[in-house]
Amino acid sequence: MEIAHLEPVSGLAWSVFRGGRAEVMRALGSEHADAIRAFRDLQGGTWEAQMRRADGVAAARFDAVIASTRRLLPVESQELAWIAEGAGIPERDMWARNLRGDLGRDGTGCSDLALTTDAGVLMGHNEDGSGELHEAIRLVTLDIEGDPAITAVWYPGMLPSNAFVTTTAGLAFGMDHVPVVTANTEGAGRHFVARHAQRRQSGDSARAALSEVPCAGGFAFDIADADGRADLIENAGGRVARTSGAYRHTNHLRLIDGTADGLAVPDDDVWLQESRNRLSVLHGCGTPATADEVFAALRMPGVLGRSDDMWTFVTAVVDTAADEVLLAGSGALWRGRWSAFARGERVTL
Repeated sequence: MEIAHLEPVSGLAWSVFRGGRAEVMRALGSEHADAIRAFRDLQGGTWEAQMRRADGVAAARFDAVIASTRRLLPVESQELAWIAEGAGIPERDMWARNLRGDLGRDGTGCSDLALTTDAGVLMGHNEDGSGELHEAIRLVTLDIEGDPAITAVWYPGMLPSNAFVTTTAGLAFGMDHVPVVTANTEGAGRHFVARHAQRRQSGDSARAALSEVPCAGGFAFDIADADGRADLIENAGGRVARTSGAYRHTNHLRLIDGTADGLAVPDDDVWLQESRNRLSVLHGCGTPATADEVFAALRMPGVLGRSDDMWTFVTAVVDTAADEVLLAGSGALWRGRWSAFARGERVTL
């Protein structure tokens, strides 16, 4: 088992874990135990609210989705248990945090923009969340025996899967919340579906994982690979739809009928309106032709989150043809070698 702490990237701390699955996940929890506990114990915080809901009005749904996730995705479920063990907190508390958006609405955002070129794919992701997490978000690399190595933008307490992820299989992922009003209790937690796909050895198998395992809640999964293919897969409440090529996505359903039973939110919903407005701004930026233009589009006023309830923590862009990744956290924009970044190596361009 090896643990390394690299020089931060754009203000983001970066830790690398290499070894067997159980020891890596336990170490991920133990190395970040203080941060995980601090967020869980934050009075009036979102994790505290999720724990109350899981033990209260959503208890039956919560237990059903845990059982379904364990049945459908046992490896990823066990990974969460090991993180909890390493952090020294009850596993149920970790489930409450990781099933946010699988028990009902999760209002926070994220934006994605992708297009294919003659040479490859340009894909960018804004990772948005509640301002209470501003100091916690970081980078982690998991190099687990038998899996592709992954480097993820990570919130302590989560499976490292729900934000922006790159892998040594030549894949890049961005995840956007989409609303599911009524959970699919026969589905799996969306973070676990994401992690399952990110462990695949090829783009085809990753896309199959995102399409074949139903989410209890909803994510729009953006996936790009070094072979020059980009896909958007919406997986929401047991419904799945997909498109390829150029796309922009925020936090409302675009491929699946968002007016269907269990998915519909009022047309005057404040988060729905915000998501539509953000998408409109993204469309207004034209068609980017370079990684820098994708980055600029995601940092435009109206796209970049700068409110307490939706703050853009990280903007990440991958250029598969140039083997380049752009990353902006709280510090200056960083340019690195994408393939090295996925391996947990800090190679600045």
